[in-house]
Amino acid sequence: MKIFQFIVLSLFTSFTLTSCEQNATPKIYPAKKGVDSAYANLLKIKVEEKIRDDQDETETKPAKQVAKVQQQKKIEKAISNVDKIVPFSKDNTRDTLKITYAKAKQTVTKKAGQTNTFVFNSDTAKKVAIKLSAADTLANIRINHIKGPVDSIKGGPFGKTLIFDLPAKGNYNFSISEKPTDKKPYQGEYQVELQLLWK
Repeated sequence: MKIFQFIVLSLFTSFTLTSCEQNATPKIYPAKKGVDSAYANLLKIKVEEKIRDDQDETETKPAKQVAKVQQQKKIEKAISNVDKIVPFSKDNTRDTLKITYAKAKQTVTKKAGQTNTFVFNSDTAKKVAIKLSAADTLANIRINHIKGPVDSIKGGPFGKTLIFDLPAKGNYNFSISEKPTDKKPYQGEYQVELQLLWK
């Protein structure tokens, strides 16, 4: 009887040990025939579409390049002839805007042909909104450019209103001037309003 129990126990342990050595997840290998016949025609359609797209791209590439060059020339002409950043004038003024509760407002008197520069600090804000207003609604003034604490952060020229992203912390400055294409320079008072935004 003890021999029988010993044999049964040894068979049971050998059976459990061998079953533990087997992988729980069977390995699946690709079929030797390749792609299943049900998907073969889908693969063929995909290859044909790729060949067609490549042919279309090579045929239209010279035309696309010509159009792109013409478009770039138009943009360059528009920027160079119509709207460009005006350099600071000899009598340029520089004021620091005092921001209270994320807002600043200042009245400025401008001479004809003069640029005015304003500095503000942005430690936590993500954007800034700037607005210019004058008694004469057709006044020839605009936000000429804005420059950040890093030389790579630049923008302009803009109009009388602007919302600008502030990607870095630190001091930003922006200048106000006339449009160079407008023959009548603005002289008189205008207001600068600034608001820091977090959204």
